[in-house]
Amino acid sequence: MQISSYFNLLRKAITASPFISSWYCEEDARTSTEGFFKAHITFEDGSRLEFREYINTFVRPYKKYAYSYHYYKKDQFIFRHDNTPHYPELPGFPHHKHIASKVIECSEPSLRTVLREIESILMAS
Repeated sequence: MQISSYFNLLRKAITASPFISSWYCEEDARTSTEGFFKAHITFEDGSRLEFREYINTFVRPYKKYAYSYHYYKKDQFIFRHDNTPHYPELPGFPHHKHIASKVIECSEPSLRTVLREIESILMAS
């Protein structure tokens, strides 16, 4: 898949969410199949998701070299998924999730998965 097509999928995932009030992104195609995507999303309640992915779409499954999905409300941290390699003892290393002051195991999320997680938080509020 071309990196421009992957970036288009990310933009479609963002615009499909009915809870998003505004967003902007930065795209950097390093090659035809590798690139960096960064976005800042604001939801209707004022909460925000800042995320970034550095990905290679040439291989299957796609190789996310680095990612971080950081969600917070009114400057209060809610959760962050990332693959920074600093918890080698967790199953699924380097993928993990920060919730409050604890770190738990998780698999590599997609943007759609993270948006669904946020949407369920917003619906519960």
